Amino acid sequence: MKVIRTIVAAAVILVIGAVVLIVALPGEKIAKLAADQVKSQTGRDLTFGGAVGISWYPVLGVSAEDVSFGNAAWSDLGPMFSAQKAVIGVDVMAALGGNIRIKNIELVAPDVLLERGKNGQANWDLSEATTATQAPESGAAPEATSYEDFALDRLVLSDARVRYIEHGGARQEISGLSLQMRWPGRGQAADISLQAAPFGTDMDVAASVVAPLVLLQGGVSDVSATLSAAGGQASFDGRVGIAPEASGRVHLDAPDGAAFLAALGAGGVEGPLKVGGEVTLTRDAQLTLRGGEVEALGNVLAVQADVELSGVRPRVTAQIATDALMLGTTDGAQASETEGVSVGWSEDPIDASALGLVDGTITFAAETMQLGGLEIGRTRATVEIDRARAVATLSEMAAYEGTVAGTFVANNRNGLSVRGDLSVTQVALQPLLQATAGLGRFTGKADFESRFLSSGQSLDALMKQLSGDGAMQVGRGTIAGIDLDRLLRGDVTGGTTVFDNMSASWTITDGVLRNDDLAMGLPRMAATGKGTVGIGQQTIDYLFTPQLRGADGASLIVPVKVRGSWSNPSIVPDLDAAIKGSFDKEIKAVEDEAVKALEKELGLQKEEGQSSEDALKKKLEEEATKGLLKLLGGN
Repeated sequence: MKVIRTIVAAAVILVIGAVVLIVALPGEKIAKLAADQVKSQTGRDLTFGGAVGISWYPVLGVSAEDVSFGNAAWSDLGPMFSAQKAVIGVDVMAALGGNIRIKNIELVAPDVLLERGKNGQANWDLSEATTATQAPESGAAPEATSYEDFALDRLVLSDARVRYIEHGGARQEISGLSLQMRWPGRGQAADISLQAAPFGTDMDVAASVVAPLVLLQGGVSDVSATLSAAGGQASFDGRVGIAPEASGRVHLDAPDGAAFLAALGAGGVEGPLKVGGEVTLTRDAQLTLRGGEVEALGNVLAVQADVELSGVRPRVTAQIATDALMLGTTDGAQASETEGVSVGWSEDPIDASALGLVDGTITFAAETMQLGGLEIGRTRATVEIDRARAVATLSEMAAYEGTVAGTFVANNRNGLSVRGDLSVTQVALQPLLQATAGLGRFTGKADFESRFLSSGQSLDALMKQLSGDGAMQVGRGTIAGIDLDRLLRGDVTGGTTVFDNMSASWTITDGVLRNDDLAMGLPRMAATGKGTVGIGQQTIDYLFTPQLRGADGASLIVPVKVRGSWSNPSIVPDLDAAIKGSFDKEIKAVEDEAVKALEKELGLQKEEGQSSEDALKKKLEEEATKGLLKLLGGN
């Protein structure tokens, strides 16, 4: 019985003690003590705009509505933090001793505003406010902020919104966040977990902050963090400060790179994506990447970069190098030979928005490249980007046994436009034309100079709007599918024409190339050509005119018409033109003999300066008039 009485007495004492505690420490008093503690440690006001009451379960504390935490003195955008409802739990034993020690915080619909001022200061930097609040009086030495007893067993945020505003610059917002943090106390790490789906796909973040107190006081703490989304992971392991500043190693491994980056609101590449390297972010917004490596689309790139983040757009200075690069396919770039019908150029929209993401200079080096079916050798290039306009300068490029140099400009400031000025030396025609236009009939080494300009949002539109000019010189080569020597003997069954040299110049208007001065030298003949090539429509309408060389010059001319699609052109001789061109002298001689005979028969007398045709016409008119007068009975 004595034991039972003792237990009952203890229970009664506890109940009485709890009642006394509640009476002695009403919700408003706990809220005021909590606000005072926050003010002393941060220099900012914690206010409760709604009703404040006692929370009994699951922890003893305060339940309040319309809670807000003050912003930096220089900001005029409202509180740095606000919430529809907050439950603040306290340490019961500490409360019994008269000390309010916050242990748990639960926030409903919190709104967090992160802001940078015009002088670069951050509203989340509490060190200046804390120092000012604790300024010494009467010349006394300042006391350091004490977090000795601070602990936060559990912080829970639900349906949170985070906004980031940079003075005169970026404005970003993420909503629907859920966060939990456990921080046992001084000397213990803070573990944080966050869930969100800002772009429609769930992502989870797990982080561990080794020295949260040091971090809060403006120092640097070891931090490890992992972000998981769409089956991929990105991690950071290093040191972080709230300035912000950071240094450490990043690693990203996503089996589906496009899905992972889409979960973060960014465009991505198809297939696996891996990224790694050492990063450093300084307080003055300078980001560096060293020893970077990117694996994407079956390629491995080595990357070094320096990025200035303080401007309207990041300014990048980067070097990218690779042994082998493979990008794109020939889809839509070549004509189909199925049933002789050209499929045309791709009409898929070209997304050039990436040109406006950054400014800066990027140098690129590759030993081999495959670009949409093009085989490229050793390449050295520099790209200058300024406000969505990129200028690529080729200082070295090996291609199809020759070399390429020049500039290429892509401008997406007001819709996509492209411009090029290229010089090609001793390139092999057959593989080049096969890769770019599906034409494999020509062989030989060529020198090109070409200038072009176009605009449009697809490859098809660019080709149909193309304009420019150029010229070429070709040494010894062949044309497959046509043997001009056999053709002149009446054999149209094909074969190959061998030429010693070829030259031509051209202009391009609205996607149509026109050439009027093609000249070819062959062993036993010469040939000229003129006509059009529809680059946009992938068609050709061209006339070759070969001439057999005789002792007195060209003795036989047989023009050849080439018409139709690139994939299956019609090649036929123009016999009417051949007969007229080859026998003009003979026909003229026969005509002259007939006119002389008629002049003699009619007794034709030509006046001075009058041609035989005019004199003959006048004589016939006179004779016809005489005959008509006789018919009418006149003299």
